[in-house]
Amino acid sequence: MSEETIKDQTTASLRPSQDRSTGSRRGGRRGRANSASAASQIDTSIPSPCVAVCQFNGEPFCQGCYRNIDEIREWMIMSKEQKLAVLDAISKRRMEETGEQLW
Repeated sequence: MSEETIKDQTTASLRPSQDRSTGSRRGGRRGRANSASAASQIDTSIPSPCVAVCQFNGEPFCQGCYRNIDEIREWMIMSKEQKLAVLDAISKRRMEETGEQLW
């Protein structure tokens, strides 16, 4: 096989979006905020109430943490105040369902 044929096959096997000199993708994510500024806005002062049960069983709330799917999905980007409101709602849900208080 000639050197030119090998080069053509190698070039054809690379995806068009790859940088042929490094093999890495060019560009990056589009339409996203600067990750450094986005990370600085994430509140980590309140830990997730997840208890690694993650079962809905036809219910609107997880049987482990008592959050709904939106609260679970949005937890990482919620403000401290929003997380506290969710924790309050969780406490009320658990009290209604089990009669037990969380805290």
